[in-house]
Amino acid sequence: MPAAGKSPAAMSFAHRWLVVTTCLSSSLALALSGTITNVAVPDIMGAFGVGQDQAQWMATAFFAAMTAGMLPSDWLTRTFGARYVFVAMMALFFVASIAGGTAQTYVVVVLARATQGLAAGIILPLTMMAMFSVFPPNRRAMVAGLFGISFVLGPGLGPWFGGIAIDLFDWRFTFYVALPIAFCSMMLASVILQPRDRNAVRTRLDWIGFLLVATFLTATLTGLSNGQLKGWNSNFVLTMLGTGLGAAIMFITWELFADDPIFNVRLLARPRFAIANMISFLFGAMLFGSFYLQPVFVQLVQNYTPLRAGLLLVPGGLIMGFMLPLAGRVSDLIPPYIPIAVGFLLFSISTWLMGFSDPNTAFITFAALVGLGRIGQGMLFPPVTSAGLQAAPPAQMGTANGMLNFTRQMGGAFGINLLAIFIERRTSVYSEVLAATQTEANTITSGLLAGVSDMLAATGLPDTIEGPLATLYLGRMVAAQATALAFRDTFFVSAIVGLIAVALALVLWSPFRRGG
Repeated sequence: MPAAGKSPAAMSFAHRWLVVTTCLSSSLALALSGTITNVAVPDIMGAFGVGQDQAQWMATAFFAAMTAGMLPSDWLTRTFGARYVFVAMMALFFVASIAGGTAQTYVVVVLARATQGLAAGIILPLTMMAMFSVFPPNRRAMVAGLFGISFVLGPGLGPWFGGIAIDLFDWRFTFYVALPIAFCSMMLASVILQPRDRNAVRTRLDWIGFLLVATFLTATLTGLSNGQLKGWNSNFVLTMLGTGLGAAIMFITWELFADDPIFNVRLLARPRFAIANMISFLFGAMLFGSFYLQPVFVQLVQNYTPLRAGLLLVPGGLIMGFMLPLAGRVSDLIPPYIPIAVGFLLFSISTWLMGFSDPNTAFITFAALVGLGRIGQGMLFPPVTSAGLQAAPPAQMGTANGMLNFTRQMGGAFGINLLAIFIERRTSVYSEVLAATQTEANTITSGLLAGVSDMLAATGLPDTIEGPLATLYLGRMVAAQATALAFRDTFFVSAIVGLIAVALALVLWSPFRRGG
């Protein structure tokens, strides 16, 4: 932050761009960490013996904690200063990364990811405001564009860097990739960013609101994640979901009457702003859900290596980074609902076509489908924000922007969680259905078992082993087919959700275009 009494225009060129370098490098490292473990999901599932419903916690915990961390970020910065908050949170990120990389239990891995996400949620809003503070107002659109590109490129390139780390070492090194950048940005921040302005007005944090929203996220996501494992009617799952619902109701009630609410619920009474937040939620769910879904699919169904899976997503990440400034310019020229509707439509088409992918789908074909979806997603970031800010009172622009960021990140946490649960559920259903058809009356199954037994006999194995091995092979084929069908359904459901978002975008234009 600029020193007291020193305007942004008076900042030296070197100091200004050192602040930008520090902030962009840290935001890139933190955003990279959000998706870098996605290509490690199959390896971690094998290492700790967990299913999809539990493995998704690595991504869900990160984004849920990041969502909660964004809420006290402004208060922490005002109270303790950008320099100290940045250094402390980056140090926390550093410690969490080491803990995750050396973890001996899956619980520690999840806790490490949650701690990383909390640090990222506090740092990212801070870095954007730090860059705004060293530029005059007429250049802040350029700064927002730079921040947006780093925020988008990080998740897009994360799986590739993760694949390289796994290919050279193992899954544990996905926790270490961002540490050199994090360390350098922490050292720079300790010199470049300004400490707390002692003349700044002290504000109070809505601690009750923060604790309620943290309880809502933790309890609800925990209940959803354990439904498949413990049973949806189990006492534990019902207690967690009930606690989450109760915390949500209490949070809304509290925020309605709080003097300085952490989340201004009253703004949602404005129809267009409420719809913009729904769209922002779906945007986060589809964006981060696809970052999770695609690398896991190509590894489990198409048997890609982590490096190949990460490489598959690189062109789409670059395309998305290129689309962001272009979409920002387009959003200034036409009503926001048009690029929002087109963006979600392209995403839906891409995801629907992915549903027809199988183990034989070519690399270039799937990469092209990912790229088509990223074009659509790249078109969404600026107009979704623009639509929300246009629907908010001018005096509450900052609050509205924070709420849109909150709903987008919360959408990411729930999107990953629900997609992984849906995959696990559909895999279980298809496994039962397919297993029921594998009988002696099924001539195809009988022929397969006979063929496998003959191949095993040719290797000289005894008769007592041929039958069990052939049956084991059949079981693995059934499991693989069930997994492929489950992913197919998940892609189709994602496409349908995208079409719902298209409808919401059109509602922004139709019945509420003249009202607040």
